[in-house]
Amino acid sequence: MSSVEERYQEWLTNPVFDDATKAELKQLVDDSSEIHDRFYKDLEFGTGGLRAVVGAGTNRLNRYTVRRITNGYANFLLKKYGDEAKQRGIVIAHDMRHGSSEFTLEVAKVFAAAGIPTYLFKEITTTPELSFAVPYLHAIGGVVITASHNPAVYNGYKIYDLTGGQAVPEIAEPIIDEINQISDYAQIPVAKESNELIHWLDDEIDTAFINAEKTNLRQPDLVKQMGKTMKVLYTPLHGAGKRAIFRGLNEIGFENVFTVEEQLVEDPEFKTVQSPNPENLEAFDMALEVAKENDVDLIMGSDPDSDRVGVLVKTGDKEYTALNGNQVGSLLVYYLLSNDAKLKEKQAPFIANTIVTSNLGAVIAASFGVDTVSTLTGFKYIGEQINKLGKTRDFIMGYEESYGYLIGDLACDKDAVGSTMMIAEMTAFYLSQGKTLVDQLNALFEQYGYYEEQLVSQTLKGEDGMAEINRLMEVYRDLPQSELDQFGVEKVLDYSQGIDDLPKSNVLKYFFANGSWIAVRPSGTEPKIKFYLGAKGDSAEAVAANLAELKKFIER
Repeated sequence: MSSVEERYQEWLTNPVFDDATKAELKQLVDDSSEIHDRFYKDLEFGTGGLRAVVGAGTNRLNRYTVRRITNGYANFLLKKYGDEAKQRGIVIAHDMRHGSSEFTLEVAKVFAAAGIPTYLFKEITTTPELSFAVPYLHAIGGVVITASHNPAVYNGYKIYDLTGGQAVPEIAEPIIDEINQISDYAQIPVAKESNELIHWLDDEIDTAFINAEKTNLRQPDLVKQMGKTMKVLYTPLHGAGKRAIFRGLNEIGFENVFTVEEQLVEDPEFKTVQSPNPENLEAFDMALEVAKENDVDLIMGSDPDSDRVGVLVKTGDKEYTALNGNQVGSLLVYYLLSNDAKLKEKQAPFIANTIVTSNLGAVIAASFGVDTVSTLTGFKYIGEQINKLGKTRDFIMGYEESYGYLIGDLACDKDAVGSTMMIAEMTAFYLSQGKTLVDQLNALFEQYGYYEEQLVSQTLKGEDGMAEINRLMEVYRDLPQSELDQFGVEKVLDYSQGIDDLPKSNVLKYFFANGSWIAVRPSGTEPKIKFYLGAKGDSAEAVAANLAELKKFIER
């Protein structure tokens, strides 16, 4: 591999790189640290595809690194599928982030140069619609240009297989091998935008997607009845969800849908929030103001590519309670199973979650005779199980703690569009009984036991940060037995060794005698080490005390 300085000089002098790129890099001539960070490595794929800061350099997302990734993906498809790839083509979608439109065209031009047709959405489009569109259009795969809920300086590249699911290691690894063989950007073939293999989709696919989402409703008549008076607020947080989600809520019968007007703007800077992540309560500050003014019953907000959704529920006069991903997932499991008249007719029904998800949903599912399949972190693994088991078994829903849910199998990735529709229906159902979602959650705790979870993250940026994250993982991996005994750890699973037929992954999970657990892993999409805490108790006080003990374990 060439040195950092050699790579930097190559980008400054090679005629393949445009003048704007060179001008950006020339400004860094006296900033050796920034030059190093931009060129010390090539971009790498993580659990949610690839996400990186937008800018010039091999470790940044730009038109040239997008071309390199796409060329590698195209080479993989041609080797694996041959002429079938040229017949079926690729679907491409993007959100509103910096560079998204430009990068989308670069993807299309590289595929077209390889002889693979491309089908592009004309407007910014949600990730779940892309997941739906790939099998609907009988395409060989898909690409979404998005960095999901990452900060504004990021963009990203998600690869989808022919099922509409994100590429799992079995597919991603040979794609990465193909990408790694490409070192000369000047040798990447790029077609013109006018190429006959580049096609633009019309709104037929939008209608098909929404119609498919509506088939998942359990009680459409009740929704139409309650929708006349129930008040819902939805905000896209400047993202791609507004067209699909407002349309979906309206078509199923919700007549009183409010929003935050400022957050309807497709703004790549996300100026009204610190972070466009519905996991962060701060993102709902403006929504709460509008909700209180209009006495709204339910608040929902999705991230920029609309695959995650956050929920707040009215619990008193101008009072709202936020529900986390584990709580919403558990509520959905109970609602779907308890309102499924044909559940007993289903063939070995199952739900899917991840190894860092609360145990409550699995306990609820078991009470209905429904199995839970747990996967590694990353919704692509849930999609993999849908494709693997769904041929002979009935899939109910999948979810993860990070606010991602999928109802039914119309898509193969987390889906804020269908989730907002189902969460609104579920809210309407319990309101018709005089209950809020918080009331129902407390009822589940009384019936199944008390569960509480928390995520603790530490951000460590750059090459030194990655080294520190790796060091911390080894610290936890090598904890002495005396330390484990002191905190009541009964079992430790190291997923880097391969557990329960799951792919090897750099994750540790500690199980405590009181039924609580901790999982530790590096983030696959951000420079963070993450600690997932799951506590169990027979009362609210007991579960809070057990959660406090888990925090002490991490701090120690």
